[in-house]
Formats: sequence, C-alpha cells, structure tokens
Amino acid sequence: MDMGSSSKSWFPFVILIIILGGTIGFFIFGENASNVRQSSIPPKPGCIAMQDNGDYANSIDVVFLPDNYKNVDEFRESTSQMVDAFLQTTPYSESGDMFNFFRIENLNLNLNCDYDYGGDAIVCDPSSAKGAAISCPHDYVMVAVDVDGVQKLFELLRSSAWMGIASLNTDDDPLVFTHEFAHLFADFADEYEYGGDVSWKAPNCDPNWQTCPMFQVVERYDCVKGCVNNQHSRSIKTGIMRDYWKSKVYGDYNEHILRNIIEENTKEDGLVGLQKSMPLSMVEVRFSKGNWDIISVVESEGFPDGKNTGTVGGDIISVLDEDGKIISELSLAKPRLYLDGHDKEGNVKQNVEEIESTIIIALPKTDEDSQIIVKQKDKIVGSYNIKRSSSENIFNYNRKSVEIPLIYSV
Repeated sequence: MDMGSSSKSWFPFVILIIILGGTIGFFIFGENASNVRQSSIPPKPGCIAMQDNGDYANSIDVVFLPDNYKNVDEFRESTSQMVDAFLQTTPYSESGDMFNFFRIENLNLNLNCDYDYGGDAIVCDPSSAKGAAISCPHDYVMVAVDVDGVQKLFELLRSSAWMGIASLNTDDDPLVFTHEFAHLFADFADEYEYGGDVSWKAPNCDPNWQTCPMFQVVERYDCVKGCVNNQHSRSIKTGIMRDYWKSKVYGDYNEHILRNIIEENTKEDGLVGLQKSMPLSMVEVRFSKGNWDIISVVESEGFPDGKNTGTVGGDIISVLDEDGKIISELSLAKPRLYLDGHDKEGNVKQNVEEIESTIIIALPKTDEDSQIIVKQKDKIVGSYNIKRSSSENIFNYNRKSVEIPLIYSV
C-alpha cells in the first residue's frame, strides 16, 4: 500500500475532527471562556495601562505616579521592574488577572514629597497623590521616586506606606513595592524587632509568641519570636516582610492571609462600579484624636476610589441616595505610617507610627439629592448633604455640622 496516499486520504478527516472538537469544546467550556476578564472602557487620557484586565470594580487597581523623574523612560523601566517582581511573587502569581496596573507619565506632578521625613525617609502627601490619580482606576496609589540628586549621605532613603499611598525609593530592590503593598493591602506589620508597639491586630504577628496558634491554619509555618517586638512571633524566619533583600517569599501563612483578602476584594457587591470615569465628589477628611471629620467637598471628574483596598474595620465613608440607600462605600484606612528600608550596609531600618492626617477621598456623585456620611463602629460621626438644583441642573454642596463624639483614643 502507498502509505503516502493513505496519509493524504485521511488528512481531511483529521482536520474535520479538530474543528468539531474545538466547536464542542467551545460549547462545553463556553461559560468559563466568557469569564475571561477583558478590558472594558479605557482610562482617561494621560492614564497609561501597564496591565489592563478590565472589570475595574472587582479588580485590584494600582496606579504609579512619578516624582523627581527627568526621563519618562526611566520611570517606565523602574515601575515595570516592580510590577514584574510583584507578579512573580506568591500568591499574586496565582491571581495576576485580578490586578490592573496603570501609570500616569506626567513628570510635572506636584506630589509634595518630603525626602527627609524623620531624617531618612520619603513620605509623599496622600491628598496630592490621590488627587493626581483620579484619571486612572485606583485602589492604591504608588509614588515612584527617583532619588537622583537627593542628598542621601550614608543612607538609602527609606520608603513609606500609609492611607492607601506608598512612596517608593526606586533605587531599592524592586520588591520594595511588594513589601509596601502588603502593609496597605493586608495591614501586615514588619517582621523585624525594632521595639515598637503593635497597636493594631496585625494579621502576621501572633501575640501568643510561644505557641503561635494563629499560624496553625496552614501546614508549614515557623514560630519565630520577634515581630515588631519580642512579645509577638512571626511565621517565617526571613520573609519579604522582614527583609526583601534576602527573601522573595512571604511564607505560607502570610500567603494564606493574602489569598483570602484577594478573594474577598474581588467579589461583586452590586454597589456603584468603576467601569468608567464619572462625576466625582472629592471629599477631604481628617483623622484627628481618633476621629474622622469631613472638612470639605468639591466637584471633579474621573475614577472614584476603589472599594478593593483590603482594609477591614469599623471606619467607613458612604454615599447615600435620597432614600438613605447605600450607593457606594469604602473603608477608611487609619493613618498608620510605615517607614521601611536599609542603610548602606544592608541593615534593615523599620518603624511604624500612627499620626494625624488629612486625605482626599474620590466618591461617585449621583444625579439626585444625596448624603456623604462617615461612620465609626456603626456611629455616624460626620455628614455632608449634596442638594441637586433641578432648575439649573447643578449641585450645591452643603455642610451639615455634627457633634463628633470621642469613640476611642489613640
């Protein structure tokens, strides 16, 4: 038999089987295929997508801003390196499609960065950073700082994180972003003993430092004394939250916590989404003496702050419609300032402090009468009425003063 002729005669049947198999597979797996996340409506002009999987309302959206850069290509390179390192880190490597990354490539932003905070740290103003980020979908704002020309003497300037904003020294290891992100996203403490106080329930520090019952939800964990102080233990001897120069992993327990927060923060909740830019209420809120207060509200347009900020707690800012129904809400992160870095010899320098501060919150503006409220432990401590003028189709922003009770002391 001529084997060549036989092969040719069977070839059309093979092609037909492949086509039929693909068609059947489409109908069998069509539901899963339809769940592939796609970019929807593009960001506003000036917002450049680094990785845009769309579905902004149910994704974790990160925007990078430049500070002190003279060359946009250097800004692109440093931020790309940080995102690459982040997406190669477990558990983010398992759920990279749940994250969107953007850049604003305007090198003339005024972010009011202090390069000498505490003598050796970079801290950028959160209100300035949040105001500059509204042209992009954003849950978190990362200020990438080029320290070229900044007086450093014998120190590497430390990076910082607080109130949804991180100020990153791009001279540092690219994992500095991964480290600071965990502060903001999971409220992780530094796993280094510098003698500070763990004044909050840091999920990665077990106060039962001898037995570490917190960590026993995973099979593999350490119970190593020392997490901020010697009254707490950490779950890994050396991980990213201790020293990202020496480790590229968080450790199994920390990864477990992060996975849970990622899952919780990417669920649909039916509130106002972030699929496109919209009119905004830019709400200035101040944290002072343990309380939040609404200072002012002005109009703008762009993307409202994302709800997927990882923050869990009793402090919430909400937009209510005229019937009192919640339209949009998000948690308010306490102004807990993390300062992280190394000296020239590679020694870790870290500390955290809770300070009074003011931040801008971008909330969606409705087409009807509405109210903005701030709640602490289910008690309304501040409100702002927004009245729509039907004759002129404009909004009037009217402050409603309230007596703010002392809920707790810092």
